[in-house]
Amino acid sequence: MTKHPFIGGLALLALLSPPAAVSTQESNSNHVGPVEVSLRPGPIAAQRSTAVDIQIDGRLDDADWATVTPIRGFVQGEPVEGADAEHDTEVRILFTDEAILIAARMWDTDPGSIAAQLVRRDGEGSADWFRVGLDTNLDRRTGYVFQVSAAGVQRDMYLFDDDKNDDAWDAVWESAIGKDDRGWTVEIRVPLSQIRYDASPEPQAWGVNFARRRVASAETTYYALQSRTRRGVVSQFGQIDEVLIPNSVRRIEARPYFLSGVHSGPTEAGNPFFDGTDGSARMGTDLRVGLGSAFTVDATINPDFGQVESDPAQINLGAFETFQQERRPFFVEDANLLNFSLSGMRNSLFYSRRIGRSPSGGSLAGSDFSDRPDAATILGAAKVTGRTTGGLSVGGLFAMTQDETARAYFSGEDRYENYMVEPSAQYGVVRLQQDFNGGASQVNGIVTGMRRGLPSRGEFDFLNSSAFSAGLDFEHQWGNRTWGLSGTVAGSYIRGDSLAMIGIQRSSSHYFQRPDAVNETVDSTATSMMGSEMRLNFNRLRGDNWTYGAWLGVVTPGFEINDLGFSSNREKLDAGFRLNYREITPNSVFRNYNLTFFTFHNWSQEALNDAFSIDSWQDAHTTASYSMILRGELLNYWGANIDLGYSPNTMSYTATRGGPVMVDPGSYRTGIRFNSDRRKAVNVNGNIKVSRGIDGSGSQFTLGGGIEFRPSPGLELSLDPSWSTQSDAGQFVTSTSTQSYDPTFGRRYIFAELERTTLSMQTRLNLTMSPTLTFQLYAQPFVSSGDYLNYRQLSEARTYDFVDWQKGVSADGPNGTVRCVSGQICQTPDGKQNVDFDGNGIADYSFSDRDFNVRSLLGNAVLRWEYRPGSTIFLVWQRQQAASSSVGNFDLGRDLDALFSAPADNVFMIKVNLWLGL
Repeated sequence: MTKHPFIGGLALLALLSPPAAVSTQESNSNHVGPVEVSLRPGPIAAQRSTAVDIQIDGRLDDADWATVTPIRGFVQGEPVEGADAEHDTEVRILFTDEAILIAARMWDTDPGSIAAQLVRRDGEGSADWFRVGLDTNLDRRTGYVFQVSAAGVQRDMYLFDDDKNDDAWDAVWESAIGKDDRGWTVEIRVPLSQIRYDASPEPQAWGVNFARRRVASAETTYYALQSRTRRGVVSQFGQIDEVLIPNSVRRIEARPYFLSGVHSGPTEAGNPFFDGTDGSARMGTDLRVGLGSAFTVDATINPDFGQVESDPAQINLGAFETFQQERRPFFVEDANLLNFSLSGMRNSLFYSRRIGRSPSGGSLAGSDFSDRPDAATILGAAKVTGRTTGGLSVGGLFAMTQDETARAYFSGEDRYENYMVEPSAQYGVVRLQQDFNGGASQVNGIVTGMRRGLPSRGEFDFLNSSAFSAGLDFEHQWGNRTWGLSGTVAGSYIRGDSLAMIGIQRSSSHYFQRPDAVNETVDSTATSMMGSEMRLNFNRLRGDNWTYGAWLGVVTPGFEINDLGFSSNREKLDAGFRLNYREITPNSVFRNYNLTFFTFHNWSQEALNDAFSIDSWQDAHTTASYSMILRGELLNYWGANIDLGYSPNTMSYTATRGGPVMVDPGSYRTGIRFNSDRRKAVNVNGNIKVSRGIDGSGSQFTLGGGIEFRPSPGLELSLDPSWSTQSDAGQFVTSTSTQSYDPTFGRRYIFAELERTTLSMQTRLNLTMSPTLTFQLYAQPFVSSGDYLNYRQLSEARTYDFVDWQKGVSADGPNGTVRCVSGQICQTPDGKQNVDFDGNGIADYSFSDRDFNVRSLLGNAVLRWEYRPGSTIFLVWQRQQAASSSVGNFDLGRDLDALFSAPADNVFMIKVNLWLGL
């Protein structure tokens, strides 16, 4: 293994670097180019009104607006940061006992150029917009954004951790726009019942910012500059003083719903559970109650997720489960308050899709048909969220799912039998976050718990009876948020029958059964397991050009959180470094560009068994990657990305699925992406990715792209095709102990040369008749093939060498055996692959051929009408077609014919919900 001492040297240099000098500028100027800190103007004074007759009509002709001092002096964030705005904006803000009122005029010398694309609520589209941001706690970390486009489309979001946003947060508020020969105007009314704040008889200060986007000139302007040279959004807000809200308003909301649906689909002869159609109806409610002005309780009874878009189709041939994005509204909203991230892109102590998951039980042995639920029924769930005056944020969730039963039918006996497929469960999460130092520092803690009601008969002893985890993380920023140090410590504890513990120890996140493992073994008597994960990060967070960071981490062998969290981490030591250079000032070629280099490395903790040996670290090196990425936007608003990457050979502790360690060949990677000017009615994008493995281990080519077409302000069509071909010289197939093989510790590990081809095309049609009436269509045709060309056996542990078997012809052997003539492997008409290990002509082992062809078509169509603020009617059509075969090769015409001729499941639903502000 090549040693890389420069990583540690650069990290040490970063740690020893002194903070840069920082200056403060409190007034606007004609500064052009990057600025060191935000151009934060001085505080503005809040004005109160007892007015209740301001009409939210977008015309700004109410007498009360004439009494309000206007806010002016916006500066550019783009294209030239810190420059004066090319087009002026004027804002007025009023506070009443019930609401916050905002009026804004966007002056424009060319009113005909105002972009006003109609999109669904919370959509961005290609439209001019105005937004207001409120930091009601002045914590410089959390806030609310209310945005209105020139087409009247509302968008709102909750801001957290300074630079992250929760787009799923929805409030009920009013807005209206107007247009004239001077530009356009907007009026906004935000009820105080929709936000959290501290009611006080004394005046207080809030954070505030206003922003405007003008599509024609790609100009984004701010009242308080949101600089791209530093991290953070809320921390760059301006300030509004003299905010007087002496009393809390009542915050009680109910959202009852009613749903009726019809399902039609293919039938099976003799199936008594489905004759081709069935109907259903259900009702439930969501309830939101404000506890004072700063805390909220959300509860749901018999929740429905019928209008949720289907998960995209994909095929997983790896050792770890696939992460699926949460799409259910109750769990999506305020999800950030319960998230606790770990190392890895998706890993977290809380993964809400565990709640209401697919049942783990299968069909009864001997039954001919069964009627099984698709998901565990959520009886109810509740969330508590809020923040104290001392800067403590609180988030908590509790949910219950019921026992799920299925019904089996035995046709020979004409008998039905009910049986359990999933036991009841209770889930709980509590997360606390304390801010310090004006929001520049914080400490977070989380505790999660899961308990299952396992039956005493023991049929579900393969599941954990309970699981708990806890975590603590911190972040400290200094030097005007230039430098940051953060860290995470998390622990897990699971309990259950020894059968469950054996299953966990042998799962892909652990593989304690590895024959060459030196630190772990499977404990068949264990009834509990615990582990931990730790991580430390150092970053330079801001700078005109240079930023960088380094990290170290460790995951212990017993860390297991997948009952309520998500983790694909196995035990490891982790280290990495990132260096970034950016230019945000337009030059002769680019409007802006960004160059990033990063590298990361993982080692098994077995390296520490001989920590001073280079060979020990080389043998335990499990992941390594070096990447260089250039991203830039040209002066014509086209964008381009170039990615270059290299991974050296490392060791895989998972490729043999619990067998010995083998070499994981490295690769060279190149990727190019581009997009045209997204402001245009027709814009395109494309990407090419090419990788080639070392030692003939395989290659991959991906060609993707997309086109977005907006023929009118309310119609948008997008097509995103993707084509991928991949070859893999070492795809795992199976293992067997037939005829012991000493070089791999007695078992034989069978792999294959695999060629895969995948074609998909996500299609979206959005028709917006008005900001409250929209139609959306989503479809994804997907075809994929896998051709297992040559089966082979790993020849020796810690290598990437294989024993290749010559193909022969199958023939009948004595006593029902199979003979392989002129070869060591042969396929019988029933699709079985038969292998002659000892070369005597008689097959010793057989397994199913793995060739596959998968065809899928997923579709959703949703007509959404918000017939009154917060109240909506959905008309939904969901369609799914699927077919599969084991031909193996890819034939587009054949596969598409098979796809569109496959039987279809159709679901039609109508859902009505009503928002009641009580």
